[in-house]
Amino acid sequence: RMSRIRPTTVLAIFLPAMLVSGWYSIHLGVSVGSTAGLFVGGVLFWSLFEYLMHKHVFHFWPKGEFQTKLQFTMHGVHHQYPNDKDRLVMPVSVSIPISLLLLWLFTAVMGTHAWGFYSGFMCGYLIYDMMHYSVHHWTNVKSPLFRKIRRHHMAHHFRDTNKGFGVSTPAWDRVFRT
Repeated sequence: RMSRIRPTTVLAIFLPAMLVSGWYSIHLGVSVGSTAGLFVGGVLFWSLFEYLMHKHVFHFWPKGEFQTKLQFTMHGVHHQYPNDKDRLVMPVSVSIPISLLLLWLFTAVMGTHAWGFYSGFMCGYLIYDMMHYSVHHWTNVKSPLFRKIRRHHMAHHFRDTNKGFGVSTPAWDRVFRT
């Protein structure tokens, strides 16, 4: 039950969080130009974070029964039922605590500049979640880039689950040769 969620719920929560974070960055006195640069940095950092989370957290090698059940609940169920429309985006019961922890970490490291970065990070997260949903359910999109991303992700599901960890971009798979 905790692993099911609709993509509209993610948009309803994180789109306002993204917008408010960007506004708050400017409100705190960070210039619009700097906030925009931090936003872009956050989006790019998300893509690396997405790759690392997918490879090392969602596809960890479980040891024992508890870890096996945990891994299956976190991600294995998605591989078991890849077309389940309610299991294609991260449940807010997981994503909200993680996002708050990361906001705290970003703020500890970057101070007031964290808010513009966090705004971009949230944008990257939304791109990832919406892209993941789309590659599983939009089969007739004509865009060559979308088709490439879709092929890349479907190969991860149906050819080799030890490769192709980038969902919204295959760039990090090229960098790390996975």
